[in-house]
Amino acid sequence: MTTPISAGRPIGSIYDLGYRGYEGPRLGRAHAIRSLFLHSLRTAFGIGRGGRAKIAPITVGAMALLPAVALVGILTLASRFGERAEELLIGQAPIAYNTYFATITIPLVLFCAAQAPELFGRDQRHGVLSLYFARALQRTDYAIARIAGFVAALIVLQLLPNALMFGGRVLISPDILDGLRREVAPMPAVLAQVLLSSALLGCLAMVVSAFTPRRAYATAGLIALFLIPSIIAGVVTGLGSSGIGPWLILSSATSALDGTNAVLFNLAPDSFSFFVSLPDWAYFAAVLAGIAGSLAISIRRFAKITA
Repeated sequence: MTTPISAGRPIGSIYDLGYRGYEGPRLGRAHAIRSLFLHSLRTAFGIGRGGRAKIAPITVGAMALLPAVALVGILTLASRFGERAEELLIGQAPIAYNTYFATITIPLVLFCAAQAPELFGRDQRHGVLSLYFARALQRTDYAIARIAGFVAALIVLQLLPNALMFGGRVLISPDILDGLRREVAPMPAVLAQVLLSSALLGCLAMVVSAFTPRRAYATAGLIALFLIPSIIAGVVTGLGSSGIGPWLILSSATSALDGTNAVLFNLAPDSFSFFVSLPDWAYFAAVLAGIAGSLAISIRRFAKITA
């Protein structure tokens, strides 16, 4: 039989654990954005995570660096046979600043497909968005910081091999100053192409990842996004469509970036993909529209998503 509890009998205890309110400095919204940006950049390369999370970025990074390492090694060997052999090899090398984007397009796409879902997808899958939005960080800040971190990772992935080529070609030159002047000349075009390609591929990858928390679905969607438009444009153009056909190439992110690369380095577009006679501005307009559109869609997605 249960003994009734009398009204005067204590039924609990209160302990003073010394909890106090936070009285230190509040770093605010800007610090939160910077922290999330750095966290996104680190996560894209698997830094601060387990060994399995580092496999994909290390593998893709090695694929992106390998052509530059091979070129520098071959040029170093050629320099032993005299200046003439070195100049001839540099002029005819299939790997150069103006061809490097086309050389590493597949590793860049694989990096996007493997790592972009880790940023937006994991937060949705583990239900931590409410924790982000409960602080000084706004929904727009969250989307922009995540995207900016991933775009920065793509910039690093492209700048490292170009920097390796730059340093190697300068150091093997008989005259360092002359080699430096020669290698600096194409750098504005290199930087412009790296920024355009990183922004477009990064924004497109993140907008797909924003709409599904499942990694497998996001990866499949990204591969389809980067491959299917290029195939369709190639088929239509190959059939000889003279109307809208050539303009369909702009629906493919990689083909549009091939066009900007050709314009920046003063090359013919058919150096990288099937030939289409489009005005130079069309490639840049398509790339900028893709960046702006995907960024706007991502921001709108998190403005309406239920945390």
